[in-house]
Amino acid sequence: MKTLIIRTDSLGDFYVTIPYINCLTRIYGKKNVDVVVKKHIYSHIKKKNFLYNKLYSFPERGIFERIYLLLKLRKQKYKQLIIFDGKDRSIILSKFLNINKIYHTYPQKKSTYLTNLLFSKKYISFLDNRIIPIEDLYKKIFNEIGIKIIKKDYKILLFKNIKRINIFKNENIGTKRFTHIHVDEKWFSNFYIRKFTNISPNIKDFYLFLRKIIITKKTNLIITTGTIELPFIKNISNRYFNVKDKGYFCLKVGKFKAILFNKISIEDLEIITMNANNLIACQGAITQIAASFNVNLMDILERSQEKWYFRHTSHIKKYNKLYRKNFKKLSKEIILKIK
Repeated sequence: MKTLIIRTDSLGDFYVTIPYINCLTRIYGKKNVDVVVKKHIYSHIKKKNFLYNKLYSFPERGIFERIYLLLKLRKQKYKQLIIFDGKDRSIILSKFLNINKIYHTYPQKKSTYLTNLLFSKKYISFLDNRIIPIEDLYKKIFNEIGIKIIKKDYKILLFKNIKRINIFKNENIGTKRFTHIHVDEKWFSNFYIRKFTNISPNIKDFYLFLRKIIITKKTNLIITTGTIELPFIKNISNRYFNVKDKGYFCLKVGKFKAILFNKISIEDLEIITMNANNLIACQGAITQIAASFNVNLMDILERSQEKWYFRHTSHIKKYNKLYRKNFKKLSKEIILKIK
């Protein structure tokens, strides 16, 4: 059945949706599944054409750009539409598509007036109370359609060996032989959400933390960062790491090493995560990659937001939940969970 999927959210939200795209392509064939994504992740998802037949970019703004998208979609003559993002813009777009069956979610706090006023019984709605796990919500849609997701659908990306990243051709670090630590702005409340508990390690404590992991767990480390420039990363790399010719930093501890990247492409971040034995990160998009590749995950989250995070992690098997706290205390908990 020719199917259109709309998911105009962040990259992490798209990762969560991939198992359901995989299920649809497995049942209907890839040639029958097209996807609409938000413009800012379009270029990245465009490289993953193993997931879909056609990919469309939803314009951030501009009525003419949206009309142009609408005209392109109308030509495809879809039989069903699944709106995974529950957004008004997606529901309004669907009103002008000639599609027989439309499935969509809607948030509890949002009035269903728009749907009831404008749309016919071809719209099948599912309440998202923002507590129910995403997996359970989406399975309700699939139960209505009459299809079932299976284990292999949860493999969200194609595996790529770490040696696809040039520097690892010479660094002698292979699959499942390292622990991945992703240090982004979420570790520092003043760069993220100020009301969240601040982790904010100082550079000496973090350096000692790295050494202890290497010595006690006998593992290499790969440290990656987010898109925001953090003074912490600059300071620790300058003080404790040696600069390599190819633009990364290296710290040797005996026969093991810690490699630090100050910024990295999304593609390389995916490859590092899927090849890791352990991942230490504040809850985000890469936790879904860790889940897909059976990586032992230490997920650092704000206690008050636990129910929200659980919506996106209920399906993960190797999952260690850690609450944000003073880094010295948190680091001890992390080390106990590393395998």
